[in-house]
Amino acid sequence: MNDDILFVSNGNGKAIFLTSRAVLVKSFCSLSKTCSFRDSCQSCEIVDAAKNYLAGKKPGLNVKSLDGELSAGIGEYKIGKNVLLKVMGLGSCIGVILSDVSTGICGIAHVLLPGTSNSGEAKYAETAIEKMFEDMIKMGARKNRITAKFAGGAQVFKHMSLDILKIGDRNAISVEEALVKRNIPILAKDVGGEVGRNVIFNPVDGSMIVKYTKGEVLWL
Repeated sequence: MNDDILFVSNGNGKAIFLTSRAVLVKSFCSLSKTCSFRDSCQSCEIVDAAKNYLAGKKPGLNVKSLDGELSAGIGEYKIGKNVLLKVMGLGSCIGVILSDVSTGICGIAHVLLPGTSNSGEAKYAETAIEKMFEDMIKMGARKNRITAKFAGGAQVFKHMSLDILKIGDRNAISVEEALVKRNIPILAKDVGGEVGRNVIFNPVDGSMIVKYTKGEVLWL
């Protein structure tokens, strides 16, 4: 067993583990705020379950293996099935997630600008959502089961107070309007503020993990 991405859960919490050669190398845990080990994952029931799974032993908890990961760069969107999705380094940009948990098909877009593009550029909010939505349906997602989550849209340059420069706010509004227009339910969002974010999506349970550049982690 080489590299695996594992999702482990119990009644108290859940975690994503990135592994290499059967060793836990990185984690995103919903219990990190109350854990003295933070992200180092020394020992707990969830960590032990992941280690047992990698060793071929009975894990004792619910463990699911994902089929890899996809990361969307600025102005891109990525679609997959049963894969971990990521957008990194969000400032005023928005990470938009569309998912059909019933099929495991999901997509993530790294939106740079509000509005639509006449030439089909996915860096624009409306265009990215429309193209991602249609491509997911072609892949087998059920139209009436697709839901959305999104995060980002920070005002990272505090001195810029003019409305025309508040691109983060405009991006968030454009994303929400595009989702409402297509009748896509919005299950969670985390927008605004003055701090950058990384966004990770787990298709197994539909969790959006938002990690702030200052260290705080939200599971939505």
